[in-house]
Amino acid sequence: MKILPLIAAAALLALPAQASLTLSNRPTKNVDCDRGFCFANADQANLNVNDLAALLATSDIRVLTEGEVAQDMRIDSPLSWSSSHALSLESEDGIVVRSPITVEGTAHLSFAVGGGPIFQNKGAVRFWDMESQLTIEGDDYTLVNSVAGLANAVKAHAAFIALANDYDAKQDGVYTQSPVKSLPATLDGLGNVISNFSILDKTDLQVALISNVRKDAIVRNLGIVHGHATSRNMESVSAGLLAAVSRGYIHNCFATGRVSVGTNGFAGGLVGASYGILSQSYANVDVTGGDNAQLGGIAGDSYGFASDLYATGSVQGGASAVVGGLAGLTGGHQMQSSYSTGAVTAGENSHVGGFLGENNGKAKYDYWDTTTAGTDSGTGGGFTDGITGLTTDQLKAALPEGFSTGYSGYWGQSAQINGGLPYLLNIPTQ
Repeated sequence: MKILPLIAAAALLALPAQASLTLSNRPTKNVDCDRGFCFANADQANLNVNDLAALLATSDIRVLTEGEVAQDMRIDSPLSWSSSHALSLESEDGIVVRSPITVEGTAHLSFAVGGGPIFQNKGAVRFWDMESQLTIEGDDYTLVNSVAGLANAVKAHAAFIALANDYDAKQDGVYTQSPVKSLPATLDGLGNVISNFSILDKTDLQVALISNVRKDAIVRNLGIVHGHATSRNMESVSAGLLAAVSRGYIHNCFATGRVSVGTNGFAGGLVGASYGILSQSYANVDVTGGDNAQLGGIAGDSYGFASDLYATGSVQGGASAVVGGLAGLTGGHQMQSSYSTGAVTAGENSHVGGFLGENNGKAKYDYWDTTTAGTDSGTGGGFTDGITGLTTDQLKAALPEGFSTGYSGYWGQSAQINGGLPYLLNIPTQ
């Protein structure tokens, strides 16, 4: 499980401003291209994407950064090519994809960078032909372009899987059970989204796109938009749009839609119950559950490490429920640098908190919106240290303490994005 390299790649944003090789629609400058190699010869260099596409029309190309000059690489304008020639993007420090890279023909695209590329803004990688090849950090990926393709790749024991395009699951109809039962692999969404995924399960105890993200698995750079996950099984169901239960690493993922469970259920907008690592992700999902349910905007239970998260959906439970704007019940590891804004409600004898339903773990630099949550308490039970209430205006006025920004962190803020609330730089807000 390549957790440390992935975290190291994400930490690129925490480094001081440094020299870069950009790929954009600006004129090529300070870049030498010769015999299949293109590399920067100055600290600030630019390779025009049309010039690169022209080179790919006739030969394989390797684009490299070297530590003595340009250190990281950034794709700032759309890049596409239709020939069969291979493109390798190589950097020791990091590769940030801010605009789409589209492989229109049957070709090989390779990223030689620790932890894989970082996706920002509208950045994504897309393949038109499933016979193309993708290599990230030396690992060859199986390309899929549908939910069924994902399920088949898992059944075929593929170790590395990538979603090759956005996929509209409306054509699949309503699933009656999770299409992926257990994920032991690395799944990279490449900045793409699955839209209109819908599941109505009457029998299983795990309801989601993926029933179980196993301990050594990674899910990253994937969005689920306008999803619906509903359980009609009345007892002890775990449900989320991405995963019902996760013991692996979920990073740079998001979900929008609705999730619902019954009595004694565990439900979150992204994950029903998380026992692994959950980072740099968000959910705008309305979550509902019955009596004795554990419910949260992003996770029903969170017993693993969690950081840099936010949830904006409403959370509603029955009697004796544990309900939080971000997570229901937490314990063990730390939750930090996260916030929630959704309205939280539940029946009698419930634990209801604007941020957490019941906190039995550690919290640091965590916040809830006192204007919208409908409660003046950050937690409905347990520890309260590290959890602070802020009004909507305060959340919009400036990033809260502990939320690093710009080139030095993961968070951004703009009146034009996410309604002026803090947002994650690596995820486009839907």
